[in-house]
Amino acid sequence: MMNEVQLRVVVADDETMQRNVLTEIIHKLYPAFEVIACSNGKEVYDVMMEKPVDIVLTDIRMPVMDGMELIEKIYHEYPKTKMILISAYQEFEYAKNAIKYKVIEYLIKPFRVSEVQKVLKRVQAEIQKESENEKSLNKYQLLADEAQKEEERRFLQNMIEGNIEADKLKEEKYSLLQEFGTAAIIRWRAGETKAVKIPKGLTKEQQAKLMEHISFLFPNMFLIPQQNDFDKSVHKAVLLLPRETAMEVAQKLEYCLKQLQQDNIVFWAGLSNTKLSLGVLAAEALTQAEEMLAFYFYETGGGIFSFDKMHTIMDIPTKSTAFFENQLHRAIRSSDRKQMETVIDDMKAALLKEVRCYPNKMKHRISSMIVLLLKEMENTILQEQYDQLLNRSYQMYAECDSFDQLFEISKQLLGQAMEATFIKSNQNNAIDDCITYIKTHLDSDLSLQKVADYVHFHPNYLSGKLKEKIGLPYSVFVLQLRMELATRLLMDTNDKIQDIAVRCGFHDSNYFNRMFRREYNISPEQYRKANKKW
Repeated sequence: MMNEVQLRVVVADDETMQRNVLTEIIHKLYPAFEVIACSNGKEVYDVMMEKPVDIVLTDIRMPVMDGMELIEKIYHEYPKTKMILISAYQEFEYAKNAIKYKVIEYLIKPFRVSEVQKVLKRVQAEIQKESENEKSLNKYQLLADEAQKEEERRFLQNMIEGNIEADKLKEEKYSLLQEFGTAAIIRWRAGETKAVKIPKGLTKEQQAKLMEHISFLFPNMFLIPQQNDFDKSVHKAVLLLPRETAMEVAQKLEYCLKQLQQDNIVFWAGLSNTKLSLGVLAAEALTQAEEMLAFYFYETGGGIFSFDKMHTIMDIPTKSTAFFENQLHRAIRSSDRKQMETVIDDMKAALLKEVRCYPNKMKHRISSMIVLLLKEMENTILQEQYDQLLNRSYQMYAECDSFDQLFEISKQLLGQAMEATFIKSNQNNAIDDCITYIKTHLDSDLSLQKVADYVHFHPNYLSGKLKEKIGLPYSVFVLQLRMELATRLLMDTNDKIQDIAVRCGFHDSNYFNRMFRREYNISPEQYRKANKKW
């Protein structure tokens, strides 16, 4: 069994509670693992220098050495170590920079046992797969081939990161990179996806066909595969295209996309402008290409986005959504889900008519508006449901992959919030019914269990909700009502004390007398004489 494999795991987080919780979860899930807890990146690095580590789970923000510095060191010095990034929603965009350092998984705080298990299971599977591959290939040939490929990959990766090795550029196989050229990033989806409004990913055969077309169009290209995004169905590759102008690259890729779309193969590409020396300016070219690739957000059927044509869009502000926000307020106040969905559809249609601003601006504008609406509904939703809904909204917007999906997510979240509000309203009505039942059955058995059964609540839950409503523990509330009834009956009737006790739920008149005296410091008889109305 995979769970029985001994792996060495390091957890790094400067927050003691978070570190201890994650460490304890891993211990319970995988008792065979050796789990080491560290409070900063320096401690992790020291541990790795003593003995190899299989998996590192690290937070981003830590003292001494933060998570980003740590994963960069691991990437360069311990390439076999699998890295998992611990992230909060507000750090998500920042954390994406970790992809280039082979961070293959991530966990969003707060931790859930199921998510930790799922992530570690994937990493274990990858470790096992790599181990099996290494055994099946000739050891010495594998080492030689991998060394050469890794050297080429590192050189090209360093170059697009701005670390120029001038001497290597002079080598014959890289000499073309000294000439003019263009950088491109292509993006495609592979396999199945369950996300809203996202087309099915490409099969292995379709991916092979895509690469065949790209290779045919650009025989001199240098291709640098990139680590997957946090969404594992997303694939990217950087193309360095010497002796190709940006206009030529755009024309070729647009033709390629049009041809492949006939076979349901779609991809997206972001292009830099033409650089006079592609190798020297590779990092600048890559930045431009990445900025342009972001516009895939608006196009579900693939697209080519060129810096020469689109860079001016970067500064266009998002259109005001205040009108739609006010309409959403009204729809939520009136609990009109259909109207809420209509407003979101109208907002989407209005924004589509505008010049398209930079995708991250659009995503931030809409997600911020919906999260603010959710926060305004906090007091109308049960606290546990509200916390879950808010955390879900952060994660869903962080992983949002398209313009269509942005608005589908917004409908889904507001719809769930409105349903939760309805549930709380119904529960409040049930609490009112419960209080009415108690007041009209003071002569009966009013044990907490019996009353809870009446409204189909758990006794502990009912007790807590009643205390929120009336400010008293359940037993104190019932006794208070019975004593109030007793005083009215003593003043307004000539009934016997024993009969009054029964009507107030006391079948032992002596016990009734003791409880009455404890509440009013006199006996029922004395109270009647002092307060009798006739």
